[in-house]
Amino acid sequence: MKFEILDVDALARLGQIKLNNKEMVTPNLFPVIHPSNNLISPLDLKKIGAQCLFTNAYIIYKNEKLRDKILHTGLHEYLNYDGIIATDSGAFQQYMYNNDSVDIDADSIEKFQENIGSDFPVILDIPVQLEDDYEISKKKVSTTIQRAKDNISRRTRSDCSWFGPIHGGKHLELVKESSLEMSKLDFGVYAIGGLVKAFLDYRFELTTQILLTTKKYIIPNKPIHMFGLGLPQYFSLAVACGCDLMDSAAYILFAKQNRYFTLSTGTKKLEELEEFPCHCPICSDFTPKEIKKFEENLRIELLAKHNLYLSFSELRTIRQAIREGNLWELVEQRVRNHPNLVKALNLVKLNKPFFEIYEKAYKSHGRLYSSKESIERPLIYRYEQKILNNYRSPKNVKFLIILPELDVKGTTSPSVNKWLNEINKNDLIQRMDIHLAFYSIIFGIIPYELIDSFPMGQYETSANSSINNIFYQNSIINSEKLLKRISSNYHKCVLLIPDMYLNQFKELKKFPNTHPINGLKNVLNKIYGINFSEFNDISEIIHFFKDG
Repeated sequence: MKFEILDVDALARLGQIKLNNKEMVTPNLFPVIHPSNNLISPLDLKKIGAQCLFTNAYIIYKNEKLRDKILHTGLHEYLNYDGIIATDSGAFQQYMYNNDSVDIDADSIEKFQENIGSDFPVILDIPVQLEDDYEISKKKVSTTIQRAKDNISRRTRSDCSWFGPIHGGKHLELVKESSLEMSKLDFGVYAIGGLVKAFLDYRFELTTQILLTTKKYIIPNKPIHMFGLGLPQYFSLAVACGCDLMDSAAYILFAKQNRYFTLSTGTKKLEELEEFPCHCPICSDFTPKEIKKFEENLRIELLAKHNLYLSFSELRTIRQAIREGNLWELVEQRVRNHPNLVKALNLVKLNKPFFEIYEKAYKSHGRLYSSKESIERPLIYRYEQKILNNYRSPKNVKFLIILPELDVKGTTSPSVNKWLNEINKNDLIQRMDIHLAFYSIIFGIIPYELIDSFPMGQYETSANSSINNIFYQNSIINSEKLLKRISSNYHKCVLLIPDMYLNQFKELKKFPNTHPINGLKNVLNKIYGINFSEFNDISEIIHFFKDG
């Protein structure tokens, strides 16, 4: 198997997997299908967008007639599917029914998966249940690791790329141990198990903690798979936290309950819908009222197809967001689907240093900050750390002028251009004695020489200056830290707070008294005392400097 990473954003990886003359992109979804009883054929799944499928080798193995047939024809020919196929070993039955006595041994089921031509077989692991205590979980993790080692020693086919399961459940120290130990072993994909029940209960915070723990400690050159992830509203957050692949039967299991996937309001009951908020082929051809009247199998088939169309549409949206560097913006939109998703996104705040390592140095577009979660983005954290730890003021300056950031950034603002011209052409103070900075509600203090750098000069925000606004509070805190550190470089410091300004359309506007720059007054008074003042005019500032 070859895994090539083509682009990245957050912890997401846009990639390509090549295996046995077959290809698939990442991030991607394996729809789970029954080996012999499917309302949607593998060929139809391919038409909908499936580049890969997941089926159950244990079910095949236990059906003697089906087993003999597939051993004779091969799995791909039997399913009439030429894409990548993964197979489960029976561990899922153990997990879902909490039954550790599934009557199959690892040697037999793993060899069987090779014999039927599975591209991605899975070892017979021992899933950890959410309710398992630490000792039981540790024993299961140890057994799975030993089985993984045994699997490597008895493999016979080089065209099978094995899934190596990661376990530990809610015991994150065991997830870490499992990740470190499995990293030492040669597997094509590392797959996080024991998550389905958490997904069903919308425990997104727990599943995200498990994913991030795995991502921190697993070897980075292989894809990470999440068993059972089929809720499209969670796809973007999971991908942003490092998930490359996922599988699920949720598309059809939910359809059997008359549940219809949406991205804006979660899953909806068919009975609740007067109109379909979607333009997939199913929703374009039928109304909810019509589908409700169909016989059961047809109704389930149509709902399941819609659920898949939506799932693959979301994955295409995610992949495009990675290409454009907009994945965080997409995540912040999607988590509004459910409060538990918002709670899960809050984990980014606790892991900002880890995310920052993987954040791109630049992107082709400016950033949009439109929710309170935006302030926790790794890109802002990077700026905060670099400005506080690495920034040095220009040598030999005497005075600092802090200008307000207006509706457009830096020199693209007509008013800022006017102020700069007055400062540059003044006859009282040498220009080299004056240092300029801007105050930003997102980034705090931005030195003038950095104003055109990414991302400080390319962003839009909906943030306001309310004292309860998290952007405002964060910017004041970081500004105070920086100003205290560099204050000894300046004899005097002033704020420019104009009465009026020209906006980007050259319309004269009253400068708002709620502008966040006003929050710096107390900070600068404490630092500079009588050597600080505020003015509404550049000429007054120059005279203040000259007089002292």
